[in-house]
Amino acid sequence: MSSLRSLIVSTGFCFWGTIVSAQMTPEELKSLVDARSSNLSGFQELLDDPDPRRSLAAVEGMLASGDSDLERMALRFALTNPDPTIRAAALEHHFSKLPALSVSFDASNVKEEEMETFIRVLKGLGGSMGPDKIGSFSYQPAAYDEDDGCFPHASNKRVCAMRLGAGFVSLYFSASGMEGRWVNFQADETGTLRGGVNFDFGGNPAGSVPLTIRLLD
Repeated sequence: MSSLRSLIVSTGFCFWGTIVSAQMTPEELKSLVDARSSNLSGFQELLDDPDPRRSLAAVEGMLASGDSDLERMALRFALTNPDPTIRAAALEHHFSKLPALSVSFDASNVKEEEMETFIRVLKGLGGSMGPDKIGSFSYQPAAYDEDDGCFPHASNKRVCAMRLGAGFVSLYFSASGMEGRWVNFQADETGTLRGGVNFDFGGNPAGSVPLTIRLLD
């Protein structure tokens, strides 16, 4: 374990261990909370280091600390950071946990004459849509496959479902009635992944549909 990670782990867990293991007065708890707040401010200073290499080292150490507060702080900082290397570290950490992704969409631009086909495709993706044409569907990657260099789809390990790049994510969408395609998502300043897909059913352009994936609470 690196010295930075050792420091992070010890300061994070020992602090809350003190709270859990001891009977204390509100004043004593306030003192510990103030100390914790000051401690977190110190970590924020590490993240804000003007040297991108030191900032990246702080991100990596905090993400590996096992302390949920430090992980959230580092993830929020890195996902909204303009440096693609720092964003990539955050994306790699987030997707290493294999979360089920909730992909939101706005189908307002889909042509009415193609809406029935779009709804069939949406059902093939396991999604739903409201009367305002706003909806979502779930997307579940499996563990990273070293041989294929991608994350296969959880329901079909023969199909590459996700690839990570320097600050972006590519997802492969395929369903009955829709030709399979890769869609690139970029993280914006809020930590939300944004992409879009132009649907074409049987050679008939159906419209552009923006897609979003929220990574931060």
